Amino acid sequence: MKIKQASVPSGKSNNKGAADNLMLGTALLRHREWRGPADTLYDYTKWAELWGILIRWFIRHPLQNSKALLRYRWMFTYVTVPAFFDRLCAGQKGAGLKASRCNLNHMASSVTDVLTTIFSADLHLHPGSRKAADLSQKIILFDELLPALIGKGFPGHKTILLQMYPMFIPSLINQHTPVHYITQTESYGLPADVCPLPSFEAGLAIDDDYPKIGCCMVTSNMPCDGSIMTTMLQDRRIGLPTHPLNVPLRWKRPEVQSYAVDEILSAIEFIEKQTGTKCDWDALREACEVWNGQNESKFEKWEMNLTDIPPHTGASVWMYRVYEHQAACGDPKTLKNSRKVNRILQKQVAAGKCPKDIRYRAVIWNTPANNFANFNNWLLDCWGVDSVCEMFDIHGKGLIDTSSRESMLLGIADMYETSTMRAHTKGGYEIILYDLWEKYREYRADMIILFDQISCKGVGAINGLFQEGARERGIPMCIVHQDLLDPTSISRKDMRDEVNRFMQTVMKADPLDVSLVEFDDDESW
Repeated sequence: MKIKQASVPSGKSNNKGAADNLMLGTALLRHREWRGPADTLYDYTKWAELWGILIRWFIRHPLQNSKALLRYRWMFTYVTVPAFFDRLCAGQKGAGLKASRCNLNHMASSVTDVLTTIFSADLHLHPGSRKAADLSQKIILFDELLPALIGKGFPGHKTILLQMYPMFIPSLINQHTPVHYITQTESYGLPADVCPLPSFEAGLAIDDDYPKIGCCMVTSNMPCDGSIMTTMLQDRRIGLPTHPLNVPLRWKRPEVQSYAVDEILSAIEFIEKQTGTKCDWDALREACEVWNGQNESKFEKWEMNLTDIPPHTGASVWMYRVYEHQAACGDPKTLKNSRKVNRILQKQVAAGKCPKDIRYRAVIWNTPANNFANFNNWLLDCWGVDSVCEMFDIHGKGLIDTSSRESMLLGIADMYETSTMRAHTKGGYEIILYDLWEKYREYRADMIILFDQISCKGVGAINGLFQEGARERGIPMCIVHQDLLDPTSISRKDMRDEVNRFMQTVMKADPLDVSLVEFDDDESW
């Protein structure tokens, strides 16, 4: 693809006074955002479609879902999904708006289907129920840091990422949801300086707030102090036959690939033993081919973002990729949605029109803050900085060769080695470091936004290398401190303040929308 030199628009704001439409503290919309007649109507239609998804989900099993709302503290978070989706689409127009709404509504449909399966099998909600117990035996649990792909080799069973639905997604929707569980973990005597993600997981186990489902569980060897700490607590509470799928840490080395394949085979053998069902290799091959289609769709989006009209940006981009890669890999419905979104984006690129006011192109690096999921939208609306490339969006880049069982296993092993929280944070520091400079060059970026997650000791140990490398290359780098899931350590306002200072002092920029420079959203869902 021939790359043109990036142009700098005039900077005239299309979104003046956006914060004036936000209620003080909660940052809820006072009224629907006006985006012009066509985009406002489309946004409203998709918003109504979302409500249809949620209402249909609830009335399908009203008693069961009511029990779940009363039994699990984290379930109340899902009530706020419409407001959450509004934040993730803030300021978007044209193809970007359509892509975001399609992806988000697809996720809503997928998640509610999984919640129905979880609650139908949950022995906390149906104690003594034979029907629930039988369904529970048809569920294979995976750690959320392991893609569910090998579970597709058991088509008579459902593969569910245990922590995804009570922990990861709620932490994105409502910044306050993790606080109770993190507090429980710390009051239990576990250290307060670990990553809030495993701390949240441990708090769920302490509160007995994991659904009681599954015939077995495949866990991860994600090596950090927090994950090691929480493994014991989760295993004790869940109480299922468990198998650790050990993914090689130095995953780039050729000599570890046979070990990686052995680990995949070991996990498959464990599932066979626990379910009493042999792996259906044909079904697994079909799922791998679907996953290849999903990945190819993602490659197309990356290519479109290389142009002067980057259509696929905003917070929903990395969020959808994580869900697609981990929970919905090999799912034909998700592939269908991804291809539909690509057709929408391609039309905008072909038309040569960009409805966004883009002053700067940025690469966003390191783990994004769950408690400020709409950071990308604010960045664009306030300062005209478009996140054309984000680290959490570019993991799992290999295609799986399904021509033989051996090549397929090697491809699956590679997918697990390059999954969420592994592709860059494992394999050696040079991977996360050198890939950053390459993406900065490839996407013709004007700056780097580097998240410094204060509780991550692994990446935190090489922050100096990032800063030194940026200075040597003359790259403007904005360091934004955050604590992933915990808003009590570093607030959204604190994060915005760091960007504001950088844009004013380093980039010598004026905001596109002055109202968004400082506003109160501390109580925001």
